[in-house]
Amino acid sequence: MTIALYDPPGPIARRRILIGSVIGALVVAGLVAVVVVKLIDAGQFRSAFWEPFTRPGVQRILLRGLGATLRAAGLALVLALALSVLLAAARLSERRLVRLGATAFTEFFRALPLLLLVFFAFLGLPRFGIDVGPFGALVIALTLYNGSVMAEIFRAGVAAVPHGQVEAAFSLGLSKSTVFRRIQFPQAVRIMLPSLISQMVVLLKDTSLGFIVAYEELLRSGRLIYTNIGNVIPTAIVVAAIYITINLALSGVAAWVERRQRRSGRVPVTAGTGVPTEIGVGQV
Repeated sequence: MTIALYDPPGPIARRRILIGSVIGALVVAGLVAVVVVKLIDAGQFRSAFWEPFTRPGVQRILLRGLGATLRAAGLALVLALALSVLLAAARLSERRLVRLGATAFTEFFRALPLLLLVFFAFLGLPRFGIDVGPFGALVIALTLYNGSVMAEIFRAGVAAVPHGQVEAAFSLGLSKSTVFRRIQFPQAVRIMLPSLISQMVVLLKDTSLGFIVAYEELLRSGRLIYTNIGNVIPTAIVVAAIYITINLALSGVAAWVERRQRRSGRVPVTAGTGVPTEIGVGQV
């Protein structure tokens, strides 16, 4: 299924886009060059500032911080995805109380700053006898916030599926859960995948908020390095490069998954119904 949000650009528009892209790239390259020159003048590229990163001890600190970041991000991502699917399904429910409850939950945690959620989980929950520690506080906050945001992405993706396909499936006698599982959800995933990946990248970067509750993630590991060595800018560059590499890898995996989904989604359609033949009348 292809959804056209706008007309493809013509020759003149493509030429303007190309010119704008070239100008933008030149401006960015110029700014980067100016920053690099300033750093060189300030002596930030001296070998004494970069040599510590060749030491096994410093490398272990970075790897330990990277592992802590990936653990928090991975667990929070799994929990947030599960929570988002449940909230999206509840918001699409025909039962008014379920729908209102899921809406209130989603809007409440979307509106709260993530930093406030981290503080509440770390400092507030122990007052109720629940001590989750820095790791648990960070994961809980990331799960609640990102799960609520992803729930809206899921709901919008399901709502974007053409309603005619849903009506055709109901006319064949399929149950609502089957229609959601076999027709709406697979197509919604393809529609919302770019937004979903963007939110995953945000989640990964937000693990740096563990810094404020003394969780030993990548950013705090970087602070430990530059506090002892004094190479603030080089450490920031190395930490930023690690974050960029992880996010590029995540984007690459997302592009691969999207290509796989497009190939697997090309299934024959039952004539006149818009419903894939794999869920035709024989499976009702």
